[in-house]
Amino acid sequence: MERCACWSVRHTFYVLMVFACTWLTVSAWAIGVPGKQVYVPNEYIVHARAGSSLEAVEESAQRIGATVVKALPLEDYYLIRMGRSAAPATGVRLAATAYRPVRWVIDGIQPNYVYHLCAVPNDEYWLKQWDMRLIDMPAAWDLTKGAAKVTVAVIDTGVANHPDLSGRLVAGYDFIDNDNDPSNDLVGHGTHVAGTIGAQGGNSIGIAGVCWNGVKIMPVRVFGGEGSTTDIIMQGEDWAFKNGAHVFNMSYGGYGDDPVRHQALQVIANAGVILCAAAGNDAVDIPHYPSAYPEVISVSAVGPYDAPAFYTNYGKIDIAAPGGDSSLGSDALVWSTLVEVDDSGKQTMTYGGMQGTSMACPHVAGAAALLLSYGVPAEEVKNRLLSSARRPKSGSMDPLYYGAGILDVQAALANATLKIAQPRKGSTVGTDPEFKITKQGVNVDTIKIYIDYADFDEDGVPDSGEEPAIELVRDKPRVTITDTSISFRWSDFFEGKMTSGQHNIYVIGTAIAGGADVSDWAVFSVAKTKVPKGIHMFSFPYALTNRSVETPSLILPEAEFGVNAIPRATLIRWIAAPRSATDPTPVGYEIYTPNSSADRVWISPFYSIGGTSLPIGGGYAVYQNPLDPLQPLQKTFTFPAGTGFWLILPVDAWVDDSWANSSRGPLEGLAGFDGSKGFDIRLYAGWNMIGNPYTHAVPWRACLFTYKGQTKSLLDAEAAGWVRSAIYGYGGATVGYQRVSDRDMLEPYKGYWLLAQVGGVNSSDSLILTILP
Repeated sequence: MERCACWSVRHTFYVLMVFACTWLTVSAWAIGVPGKQVYVPNEYIVHARAGSSLEAVEESAQRIGATVVKALPLEDYYLIRMGRSAAPATGVRLAATAYRPVRWVIDGIQPNYVYHLCAVPNDEYWLKQWDMRLIDMPAAWDLTKGAAKVTVAVIDTGVANHPDLSGRLVAGYDFIDNDNDPSNDLVGHGTHVAGTIGAQGGNSIGIAGVCWNGVKIMPVRVFGGEGSTTDIIMQGEDWAFKNGAHVFNMSYGGYGDDPVRHQALQVIANAGVILCAAAGNDAVDIPHYPSAYPEVISVSAVGPYDAPAFYTNYGKIDIAAPGGDSSLGSDALVWSTLVEVDDSGKQTMTYGGMQGTSMACPHVAGAAALLLSYGVPAEEVKNRLLSSARRPKSGSMDPLYYGAGILDVQAALANATLKIAQPRKGSTVGTDPEFKITKQGVNVDTIKIYIDYADFDEDGVPDSGEEPAIELVRDKPRVTITDTSISFRWSDFFEGKMTSGQHNIYVIGTAIAGGADVSDWAVFSVAKTKVPKGIHMFSFPYALTNRSVETPSLILPEAEFGVNAIPRATLIRWIAAPRSATDPTPVGYEIYTPNSSADRVWISPFYSIGGTSLPIGGGYAVYQNPLDPLQPLQKTFTFPAGTGFWLILPVDAWVDDSWANSSRGPLEGLAGFDGSKGFDIRLYAGWNMIGNPYTHAVPWRACLFTYKGQTKSLLDAEAAGWVRSAIYGYGGATVGYQRVSDRDMLEPYKGYWLLAQVGGVNSSDSLILTILP
């Protein structure tokens, strides 16, 4: 029985380690950033079954050639190191028990992840604090400058006793040197961060922090240089939590999803601590932890002109804040308190510029502390910061970079926001759209809404003489008002449908606190054709020629086709062209892959067989050679007009009708296109996916087929054995395939299956379908 029990232990651990090693390989390489260590070699965090003794954990660790280094703040979690380097007493005890059955108590394992500071130091900066103006601190300081009742933990490289932080520091701890003096900041990172949060203002020296008076800084040193580990950072965060910090500034991160630390942070967040973390400086959209955790406010970086900093990570972002951007010169760095350390260890207090999401993060942590100082409940702080964030003053508002927008501390303090939630900025809606505006801290009777107003420009503000379309003080009965929003439909106020094309909306109101005006604006498009979420056989009835620019998302703007889009829309096409001159098997299904030059679904309308380019979709447009106007009109194949796709939509989408009113389409509107000759589509023997290339319905019976020099009507082509006249559309999961007879119409935006019985690679064997307009 003992031998059997020992085998069971070994077998159980073997299965665990195979699983763990596979997982670690994926974690290290699939999400790692080149040049950055993801985890400490040979060190792991393990979880023991509840109630397991330290002795039992050590015995289990010894079975795998490891020793227990330390217990972690989270119960039943331990740091172990591979290699038999146990302390003598432990080694003797385990040796004595090596040949008896050992109860296996380890049931979870993960790496000891490495975290990296998010700043890029640069000593060439000495400039005014553009960062404070960018987040509207002068107006915010009129409301509050902070209160001593709030403590921000700067979990970092330590914080020096800088004169501009005099009276602001409370007791902290150094987990690098394991003592009570965390002022040994060797790189200046933590001191710089602390100054942004709480450097004393109004004292005639240095700078003013976000909380320029009253808020306390708790220095917790967990970095001795550039890197640290899960166990040390967890100890620092746990210490800050147990010693009363209200806000964490975490200007560090790594690329490993660290479930042990995540669990500890969840406990801290659930207790009401506000967690702010830097998003990372590698210009990637790979999840960066802890900023990617939902309990944490993830902060990206912008420069002095609101544009995302060149280095900032993007993707999972909650809010953007000033982080500096050296690509604009040294004056664009973030200026704060700094300490310089010479070889002898002597500290010199100074000021200097740095850049990074490390510099952006303390602006948000400081803003959170100001809100707490102002009396905002902890559970409301994150929503207040995000809901009051503003749009960039120029450029597009890309949530991948900005999240909810750029930090606006005055707006957050004033508890006043107006946001146009529907229609979303840049979205496409139907002809009777629903409008929804979220509000917070705004006097309802002051709200005015302008729709399709004159003098619209890039700042979105209507002309001073413009009359509002809706004024709530007079139009309340027709508007639905709740504590957080107002909503109405177009038809509630106006006759008829909203016309297709581009429209604008502007909303303005006065804050209850402080009396400042808050506003928002949006540009959106109205379309006639809706494509509901689900699976469709679809066709794009446009002749797209600039394939490197024109993409499906331009025609269906609500659908995201990018590889990393969440949720992602997908195009799949069956290509009937044979694989080669000797292999008649169809190329088969291909998936649209954005930005891939090898994409046969969208990018390339041709398939090469033995040096011969075969058209695999679309048809042709007629054009004039601009270099030789006397040359006869030419045909060029275009894509994807006349092509059928499987379209998988995770959300409802509207077709952008502006395409039908531009030089890009529709096909029948292109200069030089001869409608009398129709639109040609190359078919191959077997099933072909086709579509209507026009924006209007066309009769299926009117289509023509050409094969070996003969042109026949649909019914004659069927009689000749070229094709089957019945084609099939798709009506969705509940309807399935729908038979389309020769008496039916080909609808725009719909794809169909057509069975051809002839048609090959050689031009002499080509079968051409001509769809007349």
